[in-house]
Amino acid sequence: MALGVDEATRIVRFCLAGNGWGTAGYEDNVCVINLMVNSLAQANPFRFEAGSFEETLKLAVDAGVLKASSVERQVAFVGRTSRGRSGRSVTEPDPPLGPLEFPEATAFVSALVNETQRERGLSSIYAASGGRLFGEELAAQWRTTERRRRELIRFRERAASGLPSLAAGQLARAEELLGGVVAARGRVEKLMVRPKEIIHSYSQMNREFLRVIDGLLVTVVEPVQRPTAFAWIALLCAKEKTGIERAQLVSAFEHDRYFDGQYQALLGLIASRESYLHLFAVTAPPPAGDLLHEKLESDSANAVQQMERVALAHRRGGFGIDPTDWFTAISTQMDLLGDVESALRKSLARVGA
Repeated sequence: MALGVDEATRIVRFCLAGNGWGTAGYEDNVCVINLMVNSLAQANPFRFEAGSFEETLKLAVDAGVLKASSVERQVAFVGRTSRGRSGRSVTEPDPPLGPLEFPEATAFVSALVNETQRERGLSSIYAASGGRLFGEELAAQWRTTERRRRELIRFRERAASGLPSLAAGQLARAEELLGGVVAARGRVEKLMVRPKEIIHSYSQMNREFLRVIDGLLVTVVEPVQRPTAFAWIALLCAKEKTGIERAQLVSAFEHDRYFDGQYQALLGLIASRESYLHLFAVTAPPPAGDLLHEKLESDSANAVQQMERVALAHRRGGFGIDPTDWFTAISTQMDLLGDVESALRKSLARVGA
């Protein structure tokens, strides 16, 4: 059976395994795969087109963008599961959640991620400062995150029968990682976890939660919703890269120097964020694009850019930047991105209505 859009999209996203983002589609009867692959220093775009998605995937393999073994396994898996002995499909796509269910389901996930992003930043600056900074704010944030966690659990229980099996599995993995993060809060409070470990655990968890949204887009979004949904996911990814940058630089600014590999990580984060914002710009409805442009012209955004320039210009440290000033400015910028996200999510609901 020839691969379709959904199968090809699932394959590339599985093969990228969180190291990028990809979509498959038809353009003038040509099979096209667009990929954004993260590297240490930047995010690189790739485009492959051919007469079938099998051929397009082969081009990506030949270019060294995707691993041959991974692609072959996934294509074989799709072939095995697509038809049973009777020739009838045994893995029919789960029925759509309905036009308003995708925005509702993903709203709970994105609301939780918003809080875990803030918890990551607060935990990082708390640990980097030896408990000197933001202890009370971190304790309050734990309570806020828990409220969002309970809301998501209640929604999952209520919508269990309507969630596609793929999304349900991804959500279970993300919630398991969240359980590990919650269990480590006591160690964070006692300063037994380094900022680098904090950033890794929260970022791994958030990546899994964002994969839930990505998976729902592939399986349940109505075609008319997809351009707006793609824009929304690109914005969510840009916001996550900004959140990781927030956590990285509060640590660097507190110590007034970079740890090993941190400068290169910063370069990659900024490049990836800009790539996702570019994807947003080319896929979002014009009002959302205008709103983002307005937010990125704000005073807080300008302050963030100035501090970024200092961070990039002083590879050996000596920034002279108060980490609390950085945290405040970039947190405000993330809140502004959240405003755009909320507006786009409401637009997505209207498109599906």
